Amino acid sequence: MQNTNAACADLIMEFTKNYMEKVFFFCLKKTGSQTEAEDLTQDIALHILTALNSGTIPNHFSAWVWQIARNRYSVWADHRHRQHASVSAFDIGAYQIEDDVPALLDNLIQSEDLFLLRRELAFIKSEYRDLVVAYYIENTPISAIANSLSLSINTVQQRLHRARSILKEGMNMTKEFGTRSYNPEEITFAASGSQPSGLPWSAITRKIPKNILLQASNNPSTIEELSMELGIALPYMEEEVSLLYSATLLEKIGNKYITNFFILDKQCRLDIYNALRSGSPERSRLLWEFMNAFLPQIRSLHIAQPHQSDDAIKWFLVPHILDFCSDQVTGGDVSEQPARANGETWGIIGYEMTSLPENTVMGHTGGGNGDNMFWAYQYDDYGMWDQCGSEPHYDDILFLCDCIRGHRNTASFSQSETSHWSRIQGKYAHASVDAGAGEDDAGTVIPDILTITEDALLQLHQMLQSWEGYTALLQNVQNAYDQIETIFKHFSHKILHEHMEYYISMELCAMRMMSIHDLVKENCLTLPAHPEHSTYGMHCILR
Repeated sequence: MQNTNAACADLIMEFTKNYMEKVFFFCLKKTGSQTEAEDLTQDIALHILTALNSGTIPNHFSAWVWQIARNRYSVWADHRHRQHASVSAFDIGAYQIEDDVPALLDNLIQSEDLFLLRRELAFIKSEYRDLVVAYYIENTPISAIANSLSLSINTVQQRLHRARSILKEGMNMTKEFGTRSYNPEEITFAASGSQPSGLPWSAITRKIPKNILLQASNNPSTIEELSMELGIALPYMEEEVSLLYSATLLEKIGNKYITNFFILDKQCRLDIYNALRSGSPERSRLLWEFMNAFLPQIRSLHIAQPHQSDDAIKWFLVPHILDFCSDQVTGGDVSEQPARANGETWGIIGYEMTSLPENTVMGHTGGGNGDNMFWAYQYDDYGMWDQCGSEPHYDDILFLCDCIRGHRNTASFSQSETSHWSRIQGKYAHASVDAGAGEDDAGTVIPDILTITEDALLQLHQMLQSWEGYTALLQNVQNAYDQIETIFKHFSHKILHEHMEYYISMELCAMRMMSIHDLVKENCLTLPAHPEHSTYGMHCILR
């Protein structure tokens, strides 16, 4: 008996902690009224708690809870139906489905219930709405409707009967739009990969698609539910959902849609931040120890010009080493994005707006081809995000890399090359002015960004892996990965788990800016004197 009481007590706690809020939202969607939802939730909770207190121990607790919730809703709906039927002066079901009846709109033009009909027509499925509009409002004969839709007359009549039933039920219910209908939320995104079509950005520039994605995040929803939540009539919502589905940002489960990428809500973002921040001091210390021990050897790889400071190398090493460790932990890298139906490969992650204790954003942009790549870490702090302006154009990148490889002199430039040089000079490279300064002839192109050959990059990674602190650094990143994975699984629908590694990799990127903050605070990194002209973080990879 004692074991039974303990089990019941555990189930009561389980229901109170993990189901009460879900039951309330179930009731809110079913009733469309917060007051009705609260009453119905109390009724459901009373039946569940009474059964548990009496010693009932269901074999499948979740299924048992939702069966009771559905049963009590059915009782509530029957009661509401009988209550409204006794006072309603309007009954759309009274109209017979015959080809010679007058249009429904004509019969209702003086009726106070006309607005209810219009409301319901805006929020029923198109397969019913189109029939009602065609038959009742446009006076189209049933035979003509059946012919235009390639359906039998009997099928059209059945659907009209069903439509009338849906309309009648809806008109007899009190409905409330969701909070997003009057208070749309803002959301930010991060994306990576090959995006020649303009996706995903072209699909998420407006508030409507953003809030559809928010509503459907971890919450499979019908188009009707999305319409009520956002207060958008179904004909328009159907089109919006179709566009997001075509853009591969929504996935369909039965008759419901779910956002198929992570949107981190405020609590999830804070949990991930705290997990990453807790390990940041050790990561930053280990990074500093490695750079102190190996900086002379790294300089000997000739990735920096003599006029470039050690800080230029360090500001590159911090994010690059963390990215390398993340790659080792995940078995890939952030650039391995999910494949899309249109042949593109890109990934996206969303963030609900919230304030974190520090700015953890660091961009990583690049351009070029397999042999000549320009990359830039963009530090979203210290006024360094837009340093030197945007990244160079594709043709300018190839020309810059050609100048570096061939030790080009400006005197050798053709007219078109001179045009490229005008956009590069003073930003990413300069021309030597004095042949007496070292071995460079006057006019020789000298890069002002790091230039890293494939062999130098390999040697850099070998130095890191041979260092005695590498195992500790790698374990630190592995711990961060494991913590984020646990958090994501807690906050996400299982449909998102297929690309879990990609999303975790994206969040591990926050380690970069955290360590930059740590090392600047400890005076281990020096800020550039003129951030707007700095080239820190910019580098070419030459293969």
